[in-house]
Amino acid sequence: MLNHKVISKITVLEISELADIGRGTFYLHYQDIYDLYNEIEAEMFAQLNQFYDDSFPIKDHHDIMHFIIKLTDYIYQNKTLFNMLTNPEDKLLTSDIFKQFFKMKILQEMLMDNQNRDTSTVNVETESLFIASGVVGVIEDWIVRGMEEEPTGMSIRIQQLLLKLEG
Repeated sequence: MLNHKVISKITVLEISELADIGRGTFYLHYQDIYDLYNEIEAEMFAQLNQFYDDSFPIKDHHDIMHFIIKLTDYIYQNKTLFNMLTNPEDKLLTSDIFKQFFKMKILQEMLMDNQNRDTSTVNVETESLFIASGVVGVIEDWIVRGMEEEPTGMSIRIQQLLLKLEG
């Protein structure tokens, strides 16, 4: 339904009919449409969290590529949900939420990596925000363009950009 309507225009009746369940059954599990959405979003972030945790800490460049491939494949397979990122009418899954998620994951990783270095926390926070903002911006642009490029191609382009930052 999200392919055709913003979430605020979807009704419980429409979902019930599409799922071939009664409205009462819907309300046994969810308070409203937004409760259902919150569960879907929580599942999405749990999956992204798992991808990240499976790929980090980075031992070599293959680890980051492994994560990026899983990320772009997941986004590609869940286009409808991720289209919400770029729809100005939908204010639920915003690029800020997505960016904040990745900033915190990157920050956590960088702080662990920088324990023995003389680097200020402010610098590390700024760097993690920069990386997260860049990657999310590239992904948003990919979504807006209709994900015409295959996930593998997008993964390679993101990895190349990240490697430039290291150089």
